[in-house]
Amino acid sequence: MSNAAPPPPPDDFGDRPPPPPPGAGQQPPTQPAYGQQVPAQPQYGQQPQYGQQPPGHPGQPGQPGYGPAPGFEQKAPRPDAKVGASLIIAGAVIMIIGVFLPWFDTGDNTFNGTDDYITSDLTLIESPGFLMIGVAVVVGGLGIALFFAGRVLAVAIIAIVMAAIAEFMGLAMTGLMSDLIIDGDLGIGVILQAIAPLASLAGAIVVTARRRRPA
Repeated sequence: MSNAAPPPPPDDFGDRPPPPPPGAGQQPPTQPAYGQQVPAQPQYGQQPQYGQQPPGHPGQPGQPGYGPAPGFEQKAPRPDAKVGASLIIAGAVIMIIGVFLPWFDTGDNTFNGTDDYITSDLTLIESPGFLMIGVAVVVGGLGIALFFAGRVLAVAIIAIVMAAIAEFMGLAMTGLMSDLIIDGDLGIGVILQAIAPLASLAGAIVVTARRRRPA
């Protein structure tokens, strides 16, 4: 009997070399150089610490806060125009009232703006006061618009023009009553037609002179 050792059992890989151990062939993680800070990795669901503000908060330095968009300029409120508008309205109301007051007084009879007149050259003037009522209504409407809307430059300029027209018409009515075929005196009604538009004109100028206050 031979004393030789029995041969080793064959391995499971046959003639193939065994697989490398786990982790073989991978590069080790690089370490930061001396003095270099390791970048902090944000953690999922991490909340800002007490006293810190999240990025983009209006109070955080370097972040734009809430307010007007760049290039947007906030306008100052429209200036109040109640004083000037009240003068415009008052002038228009006086003009209308004056139409129904005496325009001409012969001593025996009085005539107002709704009556017909004959001038010295035999020209018939029919109810001249209605013209003054029409102009007064326009002037008064502009005054009411300025009273509630404040200073609107375009409306104020139109009010100046209309009040000036009313003044010229009032002066023309006064001259008309001085050139009638009959003798008499001017009445208070026609005199008001030349005075009342001045109040409206002054009020329109006051409204136009108002300026916006700084915001």
